[in-house]
Amino acid sequence: MTVGDRRDPAVSAVSTMVGTVVGLTLLFGFGNVFALALRLGVPVWVAPLVAPAVDLTVVALLVAIRRLSVHGAAPDVQRSARRLLVLASAVTLALNVAEP
Repeated sequence: MTVGDRRDPAVSAVSTMVGTVVGLTLLFGFGNVFALALRLGVPVWVAPLVAPAVDLTVVALLVAIRRLSVHGAAPDVQRSARRLLVLASAVTLALNVAEP
């Protein structure tokens, strides 16, 4: 890496903060859904798989929608992905606020 390739410190700081917030959000959601799953009687070995599955679906859809828009996908394809994102976000919200 040469001297001219260095990233702006502000960009690095913002990227670090965003990464921290996303990580803490995923951890918070994991704890909530894990506790809810245990209260509902889900086996202990299955409960930790539920929260990350839903949260990672939301993250994957956000990345996919961005990639679709950058590569010029048809509006109806993007609309379908956005609808799925809204549904997955609603499920994530419902799981996180259920019996707080």
